[in-house]
Amino acid sequence: MRRTLATALLLALIACGRTSGPASTSGIFGTVTAGPTCPVERVGSPCPPAPWVGTVRATDDAGHPTETTTDENGDYTLTLEPGSYEVVAVTDGGPPTGQPVAIDVQAGHPIRVDLTVDTGIR
Repeated sequence: MRRTLATALLLALIACGRTSGPASTSGIFGTVTAGPTCPVERVGSPCPPAPWVGTVRATDDAGHPTETTTDENGDYTLTLEPGSYEVVAVTDGGPPTGQPVAIDVQAGHPIRVDLTVDTGIR
């Protein structure tokens, strides 16, 4: 009896320690960068894009928006229902300006959508 109880307890503890892995929700994730960040790029003096902090908006075919905010690294995650969307980094009319991207979200398959914001620096 004790052995059966101990075995049952051990199996229960093992089952509690398991994780089901990442949630299989649908949506998008990615990074938003802004560039150019220097007025004149020169050889040997790199001028990489910078992380952009702000709002990312996904608008479905019916015109319903869903928004989130990037973190300090420009990273974002947005849970969306399956369907077609236009995704953009929201700006105030620019510059800077965000470039919209058309995407199709599939159920259970989050997709990476990296966005860029044009700073207007030339």
